[in-house]
Amino acid sequence: MRKRTFLKYGMLTALCLALLGGCGSGEEPADTQEETGYWDSQSFDDLSGNEFVKVGENGKMQLLVNPSTGTIRWMDTSTGVYQDSNMIHDENLETKTNAEQSDLIIRYFNGSTNSNKLYEATASYDSYSMASSRGQLSYQLMDNGVRILYTLGNDDVTFQFFPPKISDERMQDLVMQYLTEDEIKKVESRYSKVASGEWVRQFNTGLNADSGKIGGLAIKEMYNLFYELGKYTEEELYVDLAEWEAKEANYPSTMEFKVAMEYYLDGEELVVNVDTTKMEADAKHPINQLTILPYFLTSDAGIDAEEGYMFVPSQSGALIYLDSTKVREYRYSSSFYGGDHLVGANVYNSVDNLMTMPVFGMKNASSTIFAVIEEGAEAASLDAFVSGQDNSEPFSKMRLVFDIQSQQSIVAGARNTSGAFVVYKASEDVYDENITIRYFWLGDDADYVDMANCYAGYLEEKGVLAKENGEHMASFYMELLGSTDKTKYMLGIPYEGTQILTNFDQAEEILKDMTEEGIGNIKLIYSGMVNGGMNQRSLNSGVKLVSGLGGNSGFKSLKSYADSVGAQIFPNLQLQTVYRKTKLSNEMAAWDITNQRGQIYAFDPVDSVVKEDDAFPQYIVSPTYMEKYLSKVKKSYSSKTGLDTIASNDLFTFIPTNYKNTEVSISTGEKMMKDAVGNFADGLKLMLSNPISDAYGYSTYLTDIPTENSGMRVLDASVPFIQLVLDGYKTYSSESLNKESTDVYINFMRAVESRSMPKFTFMYEDSSLLSGTEQEDYFAVDYSYWKDKVGAYYQEYNEFYNRVKDAAVTEHELYERNDNLRIVTYSNGVKIYFNYSDLEEQIDGVAVPAFSYVIK
Repeated sequence: MRKRTFLKYGMLTALCLALLGGCGSGEEPADTQEETGYWDSQSFDDLSGNEFVKVGENGKMQLLVNPSTGTIRWMDTSTGVYQDSNMIHDENLETKTNAEQSDLIIRYFNGSTNSNKLYEATASYDSYSMASSRGQLSYQLMDNGVRILYTLGNDDVTFQFFPPKISDERMQDLVMQYLTEDEIKKVESRYSKVASGEWVRQFNTGLNADSGKIGGLAIKEMYNLFYELGKYTEEELYVDLAEWEAKEANYPSTMEFKVAMEYYLDGEELVVNVDTTKMEADAKHPINQLTILPYFLTSDAGIDAEEGYMFVPSQSGALIYLDSTKVREYRYSSSFYGGDHLVGANVYNSVDNLMTMPVFGMKNASSTIFAVIEEGAEAASLDAFVSGQDNSEPFSKMRLVFDIQSQQSIVAGARNTSGAFVVYKASEDVYDENITIRYFWLGDDADYVDMANCYAGYLEEKGVLAKENGEHMASFYMELLGSTDKTKYMLGIPYEGTQILTNFDQAEEILKDMTEEGIGNIKLIYSGMVNGGMNQRSLNSGVKLVSGLGGNSGFKSLKSYADSVGAQIFPNLQLQTVYRKTKLSNEMAAWDITNQRGQIYAFDPVDSVVKEDDAFPQYIVSPTYMEKYLSKVKKSYSSKTGLDTIASNDLFTFIPTNYKNTEVSISTGEKMMKDAVGNFADGLKLMLSNPISDAYGYSTYLTDIPTENSGMRVLDASVPFIQLVLDGYKTYSSESLNKESTDVYINFMRAVESRSMPKFTFMYEDSSLLSGTEQEDYFAVDYSYWKDKVGAYYQEYNEFYNRVKDAAVTEHELYERNDNLRIVTYSNGVKIYFNYSDLEEQIDGVAVPAFSYVIK
């Protein structure tokens, strides 16, 4: 269905007709010409009918489309099992919502730019009610697939088709003279003639369209009287609207959105792609978000308690069971890569729900589907709902939402007072790349291990990961805390001083102790070693050793000893953030939407509010400055340390943005980071701390890989998905086992389960010195406590490592769906049984003591 012609006309048409009475004789004025977009010049294929039509086939997989509904069907011809892109054809649902029958939902800006309310409001169109049910789908066949153009728009007759005010002369000339007496009375029942002579509309008089609202039949009756019996036209409507200076809300809607989605088979894999550069939207209502295939990954609505799960990449990885009854829990929801760090930065979040890999999947009764977001993950968020959780829908589901033009809001002024107000800003840097999702059909017997193997193979094929030979012995990751800032006193007067925690001589002593304990292959991460220590300052003026650690000679001695025992030293630098007592320079700083320098805020642990008296705020480096900054750091670092090994605890752990001067959205920020880190890593052995997957190709070693999920209550089980992906490709460690407690054996077991090299954090001096510092949450890092204990942990881990170092994980099982009981099977036949409960348990016939594991 084509929208009526007047919906294409701009405001200039109305002004032209009103002020000039026409713009020439006999010719249509240039300003009234219908603007043509990309899709107006395209040709389309004739697909019609109510039956599914095959549009692609490769191997056992077929791709079909139903032309009448636009539903895509991806089918395994060897079993007849299929997955539909929406729920139109689901026979288990008696009634279906518009969203359930949609493949696309557009959220657009629908607000005002007045009174500091830039695009304050949003509204949405779904592809069923605004496209497919209206016959507004167009098809282009492509190689092994189909491109569907969704034209989303509403051409229903509304109150906006009738002038809120019209002169008596025009009412008589254009309408009344063509009507019978009874028909005139009907007009008079809807319009009142006022003393000044004009006719005033009496229906839908409020801007919210609710005042005096009339029904659809009455609207159609009025349309017949004005436009079909009378001689009123769309052009005349615009004349009246302009004449009486009608508000924008009284103009007929001109909103029409065109979005094309491509569905095609690449091998047996389904690829879904949206080229956002070819989207067309109303100029005054730009697209805010796209929700793509919101009902593609759903459980079977006909099975009350279906076995299976949704996999989400929460921290290490997590499962949400399809038969979960946690309907009172908040849905799983998170942005990939941590989202925009300049949005909501001053709001406390008790759950660290970082997703570093752009993947998700679902295993249901008949199939296992795994998805990789190839393009657009940085702008995406993932939601997962258990059955009965979202509007009581009788199935579980997963959906992706992509930010196209992101909007932020922040409360400015004094909170909870009349002086507080909300500032809105929509980024001028709009996402204009492809959105590409690749789906893998893994079969009904596949599980999350197969998903991990699939993603590892995918990254290997893309050149991000490469197979590595296993280390001859287990690595031992040892972090030493060098120095930090601490308030000190002289004659009772406070001043900011430096607290030495582990100097170079002490570090060498610790390294000797570790070697004598039989610990080998040590990777020494030296934190707080340069430019202010743990609260590291800018490195713009060069890398400098902290005074008091022992100087160049002390570091040279440490390095020499490390070389002699085969240990590697990784000075730990902060490269995306900077601590400063004074503000970061304008050029270097990332700026938030209120023109404030972006920060990583510290929170009061009691009140969960931002610490107002933070002596050294942590600022974010602008993405526009990163390449220049890293180039400076690299040059200075190499000359100062003589090392080609370097660690960073923040590099590529998030994607920076900027909202002042050169605006940088998270999508552009990702490109800038790839360029900057790629150049920086060249020639260096880079160790990164749980970075997003974009960084894997630039790193040699990884550390701080989480061994559990985020702990959100909706999650049912943790799985070591990241480790299953990285195993055999990267050397990686767990998070520090002893940062918060001396009771580390459960953490150690999780390192064994995930085959993560163990990591410990130490400081030579007493940890009481950390009181009153930013590091006071390091509760159990006294080296004196661990000196005689850590060797046993390493020997136990190395014994396990030697049993499996040349084998791969073939199975990882949550025994009887008990998150505390696990079995890991290796390709050489080794099986390890883990019991995380406080009682002895029988796991598949093997007795396993409480909080222990057994290797068979």
